[in-house]
Amino acid sequence: MRNHLIKQQQQQLDSLLQQRDRLAEREAVLQEQEQRLRQARQLLAEPQARTSALGLLNQGQIRQHLEQVLAVQQRQLQAATQDRERFARLSRQQAGKVKGLELLEQQRRQEQQRRQQNREWENQLEWCLSRGSAE
Repeated sequence: MRNHLIKQQQQQLDSLLQQRDRLAEREAVLQEQEQRLRQARQLLAEPQARTSALGLLNQGQIRQHLEQVLAVQQRQLQAATQDRERFARLSRQQAGKVKGLELLEQQRRQEQQRRQQNREWENQLEWCLSRGSAE
C-alpha cells in the first residue's frame, strides 16, 4: 500500500513535469511570435516613400489590427509564463512530497530491521541462557 502511494505520487510528479515542459514550449512559441509581431510593427512604422493616401489608410488599419493582435498575444504570453511558473512550483512541492514519503518508507524499513535484529539477539541470548542453566 505504501509503495503504491509513493508510485502514485511519483506519477503525479511526472505528469506535472510534463505539463510544465509543454507550457515552457508554448511560452517559447509565444515569445517568438511576439518578436515577429514587433518586427512587423517596426516595419510599418518606417515611412514609405511615394505611398498613396489609400496605402496610408491601409497601413493605419494594419497598424491598428497589429496592435490589437500584439496586445492579445502579450496577454497569452503572460498567462503562459504564469502557468509555467505555477507548474514549476507545484512540481517542486510534489517532488518534496515524494521524497518525504520515500524517506518515511526508508525509516519504517530501518525500524523494522532493527526490531528484527533485536528479536534475533533476544532469541540468541535466551538460547545461550537456557544452555547455560541446563549444564
